[in-house]
Amino acid sequence: MILVIGGTGKVGSELIKQLSQKGIKAKVLVRSTQKAETVKSLGHEPIEGDYTNPSSFESALNGVNELFLLTTSTSPDRWAADEIAVIDSAKKHGVKKIVLLSVLGATFDSPINVVRVHAKVEDHLKKSGLAYTILQPTGFIQNLLGQAATIKQGAIYGNYKEGRMGLIDARDIAAVAQAALTEPGHDGHTYALTGAEAVSYPEIAAKLTHLTGKTVNYVDVPTDAVVKSMTGVGLPEWLAKDLSKYGEAVAAGYMATTTDVVEKVAKKKPITVDQFLQDYAGAFKR
Repeated sequence: MILVIGGTGKVGSELIKQLSQKGIKAKVLVRSTQKAETVKSLGHEPIEGDYTNPSSFESALNGVNELFLLTTSTSPDRWAADEIAVIDSAKKHGVKKIVLLSVLGATFDSPINVVRVHAKVEDHLKKSGLAYTILQPTGFIQNLLGQAATIKQGAIYGNYKEGRMGLIDARDIAAVAQAALTEPGHDGHTYALTGAEAVSYPEIAAKLTHLTGKTVNYVDVPTDAVVKSMTGVGLPEWLAKDLSKYGEAVAAGYMATTTDVVEKVAKKKPITVDQFLQDYAGAFKR
């Protein structure tokens, strides 16, 4: 039996869809009745609980062999502590393997809080004695949906300059996670996940122009303006600063790498930016 923690977000929702398509039933941690109904509609068992309090779902861990772990948090320290607590609770209750969603290039000496958090959790998981597969994705193509409103107005903003990024579709991350949870041969592996192509945001703006028939320009803005914009819509300042540092890393060329992991592990061609834009065209057209 699989337990999915984080099954209602970008990656987790795709994972439980793909498990359902394979005829594999899972337990899925939920916090609301509405999300529980979605989980039930896919043939899975919703488990009410809160990942920040493992005791709230400890009984559901009984009989679970594999666990998919993906969380977010209000602070870096809490984020690491929550995931480490889940790992420890899983081990205590006999879970055999954890598939952890981390981030590309997780290291302890990164200037980015989120990257250091994931490095700490990865290290704890590796030392836990549990079987594991660690997924390290680059930026999600789905993050473009967060700029749909400004794209409809003719602009996409960021501090990426001409830097390229091997953006990956959340559906491809889920496909790799599904393989790692259900197929042999993935234990002890850390997979760097990217799309098949590295694209720049000016190129994405050109693709959006072609898609919508209306001019969409990429507008480069100073990093402090990026932070101000994100905090203005409710993001914590530490997270806004982290995301702005990702933008700087893209601009510096550090995120232009691509890998063939999706094709080798999920046995499918990665979804391209062009395909993603076609699939979600309605979100970007006026």
